[in-house]
Amino acid sequence: MKICETRWQTALNSIGKNGNEISKQAPVPLYYQLKEILKRAIERQEWRPGDLIPSERELMERYDISRPTVRQAVAELVNEGLLRKEHGRGTFVASPKITGRFLETLGSFQHEMELQGLPFATVVVQQKIVPADQAPQEIFANRYESYLLLERLRVVKNEPYVVATTYVPLALAPGIEGEDFEQVSLYRLMEDRYHYRIGYARRTIESEHATPELAAMLRIKHRDAIQKISTVGYLDSDMPFEYTIGRYRGDVSNFTVTVPYRRP
Repeated sequence: MKICETRWQTALNSIGKNGNEISKQAPVPLYYQLKEILKRAIERQEWRPGDLIPSERELMERYDISRPTVRQAVAELVNEGLLRKEHGRGTFVASPKITGRFLETLGSFQHEMELQGLPFATVVVQQKIVPADQAPQEIFANRYESYLLLERLRVVKNEPYVVATTYVPLALAPGIEGEDFEQVSLYRLMEDRYHYRIGYARRTIESEHATPELAAMLRIKHRDAIQKISTVGYLDSDMPFEYTIGRYRGDVSNFTVTVPYRRP
């Protein structure tokens, strides 16, 4: 097995010393060679996010290979998130995805971005008090009469990333409607100002299509795929204190979860 792997790697390394040639004598499949050539061009920033790559026909003629070979190479790079296809326009270099780890941790968006060293900003879209009939009463068991409705657009690396819509019962946090949520974190505020101890959260992950309003905020197309993550945050007393629906751009986000193995 090691001999085969070594031969494969040697052959792959020998393909196009300038990183731009295909060898039909090498034991490496042609689609894989093309995939590596395209990937190197992206990694070397010969093509940048948003650039249109050569068409199928141009790649076929340039490397003297078949259309299925080109399509397989491009399809794998699309699946890996390096390229994206737009119907009727062509194939473009994709923006690097932002890896979110908040599915396995509980903390603020600000803290997660700081840990990754990513530039970010928060824009408050709306911040107002709403009556009980405009809030998800099933989450809060009809306990409260009014809520803070907070809608925020999170921007990462100058690109819209997620629209988060949050409900917090005003009875749990009097005066919270006056806070500057472009500068402060809800979780930190609940701990530092209101002296609560946050316990845990339950999250539900779904997929849906972007509405025209959401598409405009996220700079995507109507009906593009988005990742919808609903979060109910609980205090350590098991009382829910916030409900948030986050709608993430599918083309720039992915989420990582570490799952422990349990021996049966």
